[in-house]
Amino acid sequence: SGQMSLPRNLTLALGKYSMGGGNKKGLYGGLSELLSIAGPPSKWAPKAPAIAERSTGKTMGFHADLMAEINQISRKDQDKFAISSHEKAMKARKILEKEIVPVLTEGKHIKKDDLIRDKINPQKVARLKPAFRSEKHHGTVNAASSSALTDGASAVLIMEEERAAALGYPTDVVCRAYVKTAVEPYPQLLLAPAVAIPRCLEKAGLGLDDIDFFEIHEAFSAQVLATLKVLESKAFAKAFLKRDTPVGSIPLNKVNLLGGSIAIGHPFAATGGRLVTTTANHLRRTGKRYALISICAAGGIGGVMILERRG
Repeated sequence: SGQMSLPRNLTLALGKYSMGGGNKKGLYGGLSELLSIAGPPSKWAPKAPAIAERSTGKTMGFHADLMAEINQISRKDQDKFAISSHEKAMKARKILEKEIVPVLTEGKHIKKDDLIRDKINPQKVARLKPAFRSEKHHGTVNAASSSALTDGASAVLIMEEERAAALGYPTDVVCRAYVKTAVEPYPQLLLAPAVAIPRCLEKAGLGLDDIDFFEIHEAFSAQVLATLKVLESKAFAKAFLKRDTPVGSIPLNKVNLLGGSIAIGHPFAATGGRLVTTTANHLRRTGKRYALISICAAGGIGGVMILERRG
């Protein structure tokens, strides 16, 4: 079951009172001090956690909505992308299950992601209300086109290449290059990967056409589609990259071939490890050479890594 924290002021007040601060002033004096710190009882109710950006006070979904509006990403295209994420993940379920370590919890053996839907009705998706802004205020991002906050964890084992080879671990997939960038959080909080992608390609000595497939974290359909769109924009190239020519086009048929976070879920403790694991395994499985991983994060941060399969 999920947990919701008490408001911070109330926990501070209760902590002080329980440690004896209130008792020293008597019943009424202690309660008076508690109320002065905790605020009125009407504000004591637990609140569901919000994934809000500290620097703007707005949720990531709100920012994704802004990105959709600014970059003219239609509701129809967002919904279509979200549905395709589930379709691809469903087809790849047997592959993805090999990357999961089964967990025993509450008497149940969890062996697969349970968010992936085998059937989605496009008409029902189209009827969903915007989740973060009303239609009147240009809201288009909805529950279906947003990644779900799911439970999960990942572990990454790091060691010297020689040690890994000695222990029998594969060493054929390496990090060719990686770049972290950041943009002004407001309004396009999740756009930093679009700045990191060309820099990472340059660092690796590669072009977009050299990348065999792309693994882009799907925080929201709007965020992925906005990233792809601005890479084709001269205006973006000039404003953010200080160059006159756009980065280029990334075909959708090379993006998230096994589905993405919209279908699989986005446990904060696991998504990074999942992206690297899935990408490395898919390079081996297909015999391809280069893959690019892209992920957006709070604070207007973006991280991009290019993996290379050797031999």
